[in-house]
Amino acid sequence: MLGKFRKCTSDEDYAKFTLYFVRHRKEFHPFFTLFDTMSHIFQTLPHARIILVEDVKDRVIGWGHYQYYSADYQDDPQGEIVLVNSVILDQKFRSSRLFVHGFRHLANQIAEENPSVKLFQFTALEDHPYLNRLYGKFAQPIGKREGYNGTENIYSTEFDRLLFYLNRPNTKN
Repeated sequence: MLGKFRKCTSDEDYAKFTLYFVRHRKEFHPFFTLFDTMSHIFQTLPHARIILVEDVKDRVIGWGHYQYYSADYQDDPQGEIVLVNSVILDQKFRSSRLFVHGFRHLANQIAEENPSVKLFQFTALEDHPYLNRLYGKFAQPIGKREGYNGTENIYSTEFDRLLFYLNRPNTKN
């Protein structure tokens, strides 16, 4: 089953995101307390863009969180860099098909809302070989940073190139 994707736009959407995050905070970080989770939400939400992932009964089963930055990594709603900060999805819904479908939706939404984007960036834990192999197929590692769960590899790719890769006719849905 493919999920449905939609942008958070209302207080109700943000409440759904917050409740899902609180309930699934251990997937974001194994030691996240309720206080850590709420602090993180209050700190990042003013600049965040959130995509909710829902099942056929409109229950939230995940989210994608991204933000725009200027070339010098300052918060900028029309910035040329988009950084995907986190994506969380219920374990029972994870599949290659949903990954590609969600990734395509995310990239197309970004293209629609911010034509200034030139670079698409995201991270993967350094000790997660599957994600690093997968991400290495369409992006290049450009550095490392300390994240909530340990050292992360930072990946980057030209946004136009990513859009072409995700939307080409022979990409499976």
